[in-house]
Amino acid sequence: MNDYQKSIIVERPINEVFAAVTEHISDWWSNDLTGSASQIGDRFTIAFAKTKKTMEISEVIPSEKIVWTCIEAYIDMASLENKSEWEGTELIWEFTSVQQTTELTFLHKGLNQNLQCYDVCENGWNTFLASLEMYLKTGKGKPNLK
Repeated sequence: MNDYQKSIIVERPINEVFAAVTEHISDWWSNDLTGSASQIGDRFTIAFAKTKKTMEISEVIPSEKIVWTCIEAYIDMASLENKSEWEGTELIWEFTSVQQTTELTFLHKGLNQNLQCYDVCENGWNTFLASLEMYLKTGKGKPNLK
């Protein structure tokens, strides 16, 4: 099974794209966020109404790569048998500078069609990665609002 993966290319400096994923998560994903995501060992919890996920930063190479490991998850879907499906998955962000642009490659390792939530989560990532791209291009994303 293929894990969810997507790349975006923006005409922004690599340090700004890295900052969007480490310091400005609430500007494009959800503004219901507590904690931090800049250094190894940092933790943050992000919520979408009753759905909550806690991430721990497990790897950081400034302006190159950051890895979030989901250590707690509750996905509020009535049809979902295992509401903690995300636990143990890794969200891997890799950054490459190409002339005046930055390519951001996102891999959600473990999020594949073996998970019951895959279709909903795939749609969610497509939406929020578009929000991230919008944030990088215009300074304003479309995060989930609490």
